[in-house]
Amino acid sequence: MFVERIKNGWVVHAPAKINLALEVLGRQPDGYHKVETLLVPVRLFDRLVYSPSAEPLNLVVRGSRTCPASLLEADANTNLAVQAVQKLAELSGHPPTGYLELTKRIPLQAGLGGGSSDAAAALVAANAAWKLGYDRQQLARVAEQLGTDVPFFLAPGAAIGTGRGEQLERISLGRSLPIVLVQPPAGLSTPVVFAGLNLARGEQMPHPQGWCRELAHRLSRGCGLAACKHLVQNSLQQAARNATEWIDRMADAMERLPVLVHQMTGSGSAYFAVCHSWRDARVTASRLRGGHWQCVLATRTSM
Repeated sequence: MFVERIKNGWVVHAPAKINLALEVLGRQPDGYHKVETLLVPVRLFDRLVYSPSAEPLNLVVRGSRTCPASLLEADANTNLAVQAVQKLAELSGHPPTGYLELTKRIPLQAGLGGGSSDAAAALVAANAAWKLGYDRQQLARVAEQLGTDVPFFLAPGAAIGTGRGEQLERISLGRSLPIVLVQPPAGLSTPVVFAGLNLARGEQMPHPQGWCRELAHRLSRGCGLAACKHLVQNSLQQAARNATEWIDRMADAMERLPVLVHQMTGSGSAYFAVCHSWRDARVTASRLRGGHWQCVLATRTSM
């Protein structure tokens, strides 16, 4: 996340993320699923501008090539960035005022964390604009009320997420990975994908694999991804395959290309490939752009 002070407010560049590994460990009695995941920020950014004013909170959302305006939700009350400002106002006693301008570049219903990142960006911007002085831990307590992934975006770098994914252990992976992101025309609902696991409340998976910690441990010690690519796994991919044909179509397309490893991120529907080099990532993205995808782009993870 990058924050800039401008003449009339603050600009926050809110990054996407991928789940380099995701293992579902079971379902908690409260209905939420217990996971262990390796979250890695990606250099694809939404742009959020917050301008203080005395007027009631207002939101304008704009689309882009990678997130068309026709797909955007018109109701500001359901937008997580708006909800973040409102939550911070409740906590601080500051009136929920100001102007939010959000340019969406991170695709929707993709498993890339765009809405969560926007919420974290709004918390950071309003905290600065209102001169509240809340530290990261205080903002994280607000973030947890907004969504599982929101706390992750308040700090830079990768993290292992446990519990519902909100309990974070920050780690350094030591290097940036060249990747290609593919978003199909159809998004996926997170609740629908998790429901496809058919786990009863309180049920645990019988044989935890430990992909995430092992992958994080190896990468943080300088192991190349080629030597541990078998640990790049996602427990939700089969459930997503059952929900849409696009997961298999993207996997088939990747199998025909010289990529290091590929899989779905989060609960989908976005798909990523880690490439051998930045040049390979650009070439792979160029070859994929002839397909019927919503968007294809080459980018990098952040360390």
